[in-house]
Amino acid sequence: LLYVHSKLLIADDRVVICGSANLNDRSQLGDHDSEIAICIEDPREIDSYMVGRPWRATEFAASLRRQLFRKHLGLLPPQDFTRPDRNFEPIGVPNAYDWGSREDEAVVDPLSLDFLSLWNTTARTNTEAFERVFHPVPSDKVRNWKQYDEYFSRFFPTGKDAKEERGKDAKKPSQWKLGHVVAEEFPGGVAEVKDVLSMIRGTLVEMPLLFLKEEDMAKEGLTLNAMTEEIYT
Repeated sequence: LLYVHSKLLIADDRVVICGSANLNDRSQLGDHDSEIAICIEDPREIDSYMVGRPWRATEFAASLRRQLFRKHLGLLPPQDFTRPDRNFEPIGVPNAYDWGSREDEAVVDPLSLDFLSLWNTTARTNTEAFERVFHPVPSDKVRNWKQYDEYFSRFFPTGKDAKEERGKDAKKPSQWKLGHVVAEEFPGGVAEVKDVLSMIRGTLVEMPLLFLKEEDMAKEGLTLNAMTEEIYT
């Protein structure tokens, strides 16, 4: 499971708020979490675009947002250790950013149709490749517990189920050994797996909003919440 827990807000490519400054019951008790965040407003302005129109962004906010988007999309160039630049230097030396490069231009306007197409297409391609090879959960392919068993549990038994499965036939080889790759799904072997994984760019995937959509999780959650109430308040 992936828990999205970002501590970053970049507004209009002009203002950056980073860190943790939650206002909730747990944070205000005085004996739980410590909260700190910083708001960064850079006076250096640059020409940019927003929704297809000219826009005045600030250098720090724009470069940070573009760098992060390029990382998610797989658009960052490799660092050549034989040709060190400012990005090899320790804290205190500003990083270099390749303004105007082809990769930079691809993420200049986060609300343009071209960018949104690139973003969504990359997320879809990456998601399909990961699902094809690794059967990750949560997944939009899993809408109920029956589909969960067909997609995941029957291949990767865990806990008590795993022990019972091993006890049935100790000599029977596992359907997977490493990395949640089911061998029978790839008759072409490792080469076929690599072909699928080679389509992945960056780290971007779709959020599985339909996972277990057909199940009533609230009923099961009531007892869980009662047991964990002290931890979260």
